[in-house]
Amino acid sequence: MSSGTGRCKWSVTVGLVCLSTVGFVLSLYTSYVEVRAEHDRSYRAMCDISERISCTKVFTSSYGRGFGIVGKLLGQQSPLNVPNGFYGIFYYFLVAVLSFSDQLRIARINSWLILASNGVSLYLAYLLYFVLQDLCLVCLTTYAINLISLTLSLQKIQIMTRQEQEHDESKRK
Repeated sequence: MSSGTGRCKWSVTVGLVCLSTVGFVLSLYTSYVEVRAEHDRSYRAMCDISERISCTKVFTSSYGRGFGIVGKLLGQQSPLNVPNGFYGIFYYFLVAVLSFSDQLRIARINSWLILASNGVSLYLAYLLYFVLQDLCLVCLTTYAINLISLTLSLQKIQIMTRQEQEHDESKRK
């Protein structure tokens, strides 16, 4: 393995962990805003800029818990029908932990997980724009984090695959 390849892989890993950390913090914030708004209807979050740019409106909508799906399938009282931010907290923690692995198989699993989150982001972006007709800056930021994370995770797989091929070639010589 060349030192440049190793540094590149390390940079991608650091990027994934940093993005996951920001996503984790944003997920904590979204959970806080939703829980606070449920208990205090007059609460205004920092991300509430106007009537059409309001994260509180989005987080407290029927789509703000269980992605608007869990409650319909398992009932509103289901322990899985939690604020979406709770799922985000778990997701970003898991992505950060998996990002530290040097195993190609784990990197691929992480990429599939990140790809799935991008699918969820597309679904939520559709709801945000077409159904709720709102603009949520926190939401848009998490969508961007997920897209950049996908790019980095695919780069990491490419680097690791190249390293594996170089290792196999050196064994044959």
